[in-house]
Amino acid sequence: MLINWKQIYPKKKAAIGIALLVEFTICALQGFHHTWLISGMGISLMTLSFYLALENPDALRAELNEQKMSMLYLKSQVNPHFLYNTLDTIRIQAQLDGDKKVADLLMKLADFFRVSVKVDRQMVTLDDELQLLEAYMELMCYRYPKLKCRYDIDPDLGGAEVPNFILQPIVENALLHGLKNKGYDGEISISAGKTETGMEISVKDSGSGFEEGKREIIEQLLLHYAKKQPKMEGNSIGILNVQKRIKLLCGKEYGLNYTENQEGGVTAHIELPWKGVRK
Repeated sequence: MLINWKQIYPKKKAAIGIALLVEFTICALQGFHHTWLISGMGISLMTLSFYLALENPDALRAELNEQKMSMLYLKSQVNPHFLYNTLDTIRIQAQLDGDKKVADLLMKLADFFRVSVKVDRQMVTLDDELQLLEAYMELMCYRYPKLKCRYDIDPDLGGAEVPNFILQPIVENALLHGLKNKGYDGEISISAGKTETGMEISVKDSGSGFEEGKREIIEQLLLHYAKKQPKMEGNSIGILNVQKRIKLLCGKEYGLNYTENQEGGVTAHIELPWKGVRK
């Protein structure tokens, strides 16, 4: 290590010294206030960028990515917890003021955030995934009184493992592209059953169906998922991320596809493995 240090140019030595000084400063500051953790991680990312220009860039680039993912995960946990606690405080105040309708609505929203932050694993049980979806649909049905939701779930599949947070984006997509044009007057049906190769979860809507040319776009998006980069302002990012995560976590033979219903609307089919299947 000493030999490698002697071989480093003076400018690189100075960069390493500055980076280490910044890191030690961050560690000291974080000891005074724990909420500076995320900000400190952001500064750490900048110092790691210094390192990338130095020795062993591949290993350091991997460390940079790990730090970035950790920071994003912490942010995703802090924000929902803050919202959940704040909403619960407002709900209690509304209840004390005698506004039961507002208190009930805030309770449903708080429940959604509580469930969403409870699970921090890539794979969860179908029961956990449905609990999150039910909290979301209660809010939507409360907001749109003509909207109905129906469940038909095989009880044997409650403990089946599925990728986390795959149903809510599919249902939200069905609401935005299927039922919005009908004034959210319709039904969303969620079913889960066994198949010869595993299990299938279906999300069926009674909406307006695909717009002209939209089905082909969706099919190409899901077929060439590995090469597609969705626009952040578009709605395709939700279903594309679901497809990518299913393929990554469950295998390339599983995934998401869509069909049109004869009576109108669209059905999303999510094919997943199930350990109880007999081969």
